[in-house]
Amino acid sequence: MKKKIGLLGGSFNPIHTGHLLLAESARDQYELDKVLFIPTGNNPFKLSQDEIAREHRLKMVELAIASNDRFEILTHEIDQSGITYTIDTINSIKEIYPDCDFYFIAGADLMFEITLWKGAPELLKSVKFITTFRPGYSHDRLDMRIKELQEIYGASIFKLYATEMDIASSDIRSRIKNGYSIRYLLPDPVEAYIHDQGLYLPNGTHGDQHELD
Repeated sequence: MKKKIGLLGGSFNPIHTGHLLLAESARDQYELDKVLFIPTGNNPFKLSQDEIAREHRLKMVELAIASNDRFEILTHEIDQSGITYTIDTINSIKEIYPDCDFYFIAGADLMFEITLWKGAPELLKSVKFITTFRPGYSHDRLDMRIKELQEIYGASIFKLYATEMDIASSDIRSRIKNGYSIRYLLPDPVEAYIHDQGLYLPNGTHGDQHELD
């Protein structure tokens, strides 16, 4: 029987409890053998935006998932200096993990954006998708979009029924900048690392990344 591997990409700037709950819910509901966290490198949709140093984002993911032996990090994208595209990453992953089924975990918003991505038709056929709901998307609208992608591209898309946590990395960065508490929004080791490194502070050396989570 093929192993089932979940893929969760993102800037993780910083990684937070919502990311972890999403990954664990997908792993549990769809009986995934593991979930690979894939920190982004240079996102083609966000080329003009500053980002926190890659080593900090990578370290925060390492700290966040250390206690879960079903979670692993794939550094394929963050190790590259050029622009990274999801379809290229997927093809590389298939070489690393042959004879596995892959499930791309994402919020509902991705379903409405994915046809703009490089190699979208190939991507929609090469992996299965697990999509969860985010505030602002109705079930009916998402169902219609899923049906459309299935009919046009032959995509395999599954809905994830999980507790919604309306946490955003951008909100965490804003709270830090304004001196508010971020306790319970992310794992304790990640919070400690942010404070120890002075990340996301106003006028700090690490800057503040303004991007979609």
